[in-house]
Amino acid sequence: LYLSVWLAFRASQRAVSPIAWLAREVNRIDPEGPGDRRLDLGQLPGDADEEIAVLARALSALDDRLDAFVERERTFTRDASHELRTPLTVMRVATDLLLDQEDLSGTSRVTVERIRRSAGEMERLVEAFLLLARENERGLPSERLCINDLVRAELDRLELILGNKPVAMQLDARCRLVVEAPEPAVASVIGNLLRNAVSYTDTGSVKIRIDSSGIVIEDSGIGMDADAVNEAFQPYYRGVPKRRGGHGVGLTIVKRFADRFGWHVAIDSRTGVGTRVAVRFPGAEAHDPEDTAD
Repeated sequence: LYLSVWLAFRASQRAVSPIAWLAREVNRIDPEGPGDRRLDLGQLPGDADEEIAVLARALSALDDRLDAFVERERTFTRDASHELRTPLTVMRVATDLLLDQEDLSGTSRVTVERIRRSAGEMERLVEAFLLLARENERGLPSERLCINDLVRAELDRLELILGNKPVAMQLDARCRLVVEAPEPAVASVIGNLLRNAVSYTDTGSVKIRIDSSGIVIEDSGIGMDADAVNEAFQPYYRGVPKRRGGHGVGLTIVKRFADRFGWHVAIDSRTGVGTRVAVRFPGAEAHDPEDTAD
């Protein structure tokens, strides 16, 4: 009896062995990793039956399709990097030259300013998309960054968007917050949140607070109801579809970067009252506000 049980156990082990091998090999595959990612079917354990062999060949074919898909994505990213940036740069330079003309009429100046502002927004949007697409391909180098400096740089850029809008920008820096992270990713998160706050605030204020754990951006804008807050991170979702400005991807970009680098984003909003977004950076260092060493 014991011999029969042992033989049955060994037989079941041999039957499971090819499946365990396949599971291990599939888990090993990184669709975006370097080198050859193909399944080596020649290593399939010899006691695999025909059904397991069919499954192995199907998985190998899927691996080939994944490889082709990743290569197409990388090719598109490289092409987009050139094809999209160049015309946007031309538009920005051309509008700068037009605005330097002293005889430009008031109406024309407003129009050119609008074109320049839109081109600038599209440049930042393209940069964010390319950054998200290429990060897995080559990695993003991290460095020590001061959140305060990135906030102030973005506030300078927002002057064009604000124009004569009766919105006061208030910065409350309770410390100098230093994080270890890729600068383009942090700058994109801060920029998208600030532009979003300004775009949906017609009058009142946008308050930015920097404390020991992160940054809080609070506006007195139109706000969102609970359903809109739940959908806010979905691609192309806009709480007010008919409202001018924005493409419905700002918060999606923020969430994707936050998920990728382990940051925490929380939204609290009320219709007609405003929106509060908090971004927390685990492991951030808080320094004295007067300390300029970092």
